[in-house]
Amino acid sequence: MSEGARIDSWLWAARFFKTRSLAKQAIEGGKVQVDGAKAKPSKAVQPGQTVTITKGTEHFEVIVRDL
Repeated sequence: MSEGARIDSWLWAARFFKTRSLAKQAIEGGKVQVDGAKAKPSKAVQPGQTVTITKGTEHFEVIVRDL
């Protein structure tokens, strides 16, 4: 089984944020949760996990299908 990808890199690669540093700032600001728990930028995300993202007034709930 794969070890996963860092959540900050995954959010950038999935184009939820323009840069990885913006993704990191959002995570540190508590705007990103993984399976209902606050995440750290180095948290590994795995297929099947639910990622909740809040950007301004937008709210995304994403199920990770692949890395």
